Parts: sequence; structure tokens; C-alpha cells
Amino acid sequence: MKRFIIGFCLVAIALPLVMGQVVTPSVQPVMLASPRTLWTELGTIAGTTTTLAVGNRDYTTVAAIADANQVEWNLANWGRKEMISFQTNANADSHVVEVWAFADNKAINTSGIASLDDDAVYGGTLTLTGGQQTGKHSNVYVDTVDVSDANGVFDYTVRDSANDRRATVEFQDKGFKRIVFITTTQQASSTLYIEGRSWQ
Repeated sequence: MKRFIIGFCLVAIALPLVMGQVVTPSVQPVMLASPRTLWTELGTIAGTTTTLAVGNRDYTTVAAIADANQVEWNLANWGRKEMISFQTNANADSHVVEVWAFADNKAINTSGIASLDDDAVYGGTLTLTGGQQTGKHSNVYVDTVDVSDANGVFDYTVRDSANDRRATVEFQDKGFKRIVFITTTQQASSTLYIEGRSWQ
């Protein structure tokens, strides 16, 4: 009986602690499913850019590339996974796209201040070929995507390639905030459209 009373007292003392709430000033959202996200036109590329030189990979220099020759994608903070697709002018158009990633436009210095230009990391190279499915701008979707250099920071999964449909490329963003696309080879007189969407 004595043991029962001691056990009961211990439970009675511990119960308020177990049932108590932890008070916090910040709300931590929990997602049980990915939010619905629409395809978003990220921009167009109309001209080529030489692969970024070793001394020209800081954010300020990359951002200064002519708008017509690069597309920058500012990723949503809530996303973890990204999907991209491309449109081009005609069937069999060929483009080589380099992907460069930044954690953000600035990096934090030894004093804890975000004052340094961030430097790009190489995200990989995608070789694109136009297909026949009609696109949104009187053009066609890229239907074939080859990851021609797998040394980049992203691991790509290509979906529905080489089927005259809209091929897509999926990857995890690994916490990077800004992605820059440039073409080192581009079909003459062709415009490359880039679309993207994010999900959990």
C-alpha cells in the first residue's frame, strides 16, 4: 500500500509537467502536404554567355550579365524541391544551359554581418533539344534533356524525356536561394523560355 501511495504521489507531481505547454513567441508551421503551386515563367534567354570565369563568379558580377542572356530564379523560402521546363522556337532546336547557385546575394563575414558578395557554386549543365508539343508562345516545349555534367551541386531527375512531350527536370534546392541560368550554346535566332515551380 505504501508503494502505491508513493507511486500515486509521483504521478500526481509529474502530471502537470507532462501536460504543460511550451510557450514560444514564434509559430512553427507544419505542412502535411505540398501546397499547390502553378508553373511560373521565370524569364527568357535570347543570347549566349561564356561559361563564368573563375574570377567572375561573385553575385554582383553574375547579376550584371545582360538580362537578355540570363535568368535568375529567387526560390521560395518554404520550398525544398524544384521543377523546371523549357520552351524553344522549333523542333530540334539545341541549347546548352549552365546552372549556377547562390545561397543568397550576400554572405556573412567573420563579424556576423551579411556584407560579403556570395560566390556561385556550379549546379550542373543541361543539354536541351526542342520537341513538338505546342508551347504557350507559338513555340514548342523542350522534350529531351540530358544532364551532360553531373559534377554540379544538384542531382537532377529528368522526367518524360525524348517523347515529344513536355520534359521536366526535378532537383532538391539544398537550401540555395538564387539560381542563375545561362546558355553557353543557343540555337541561332531562338529564344529559350524557362518555367519553374516549387514544392515540399
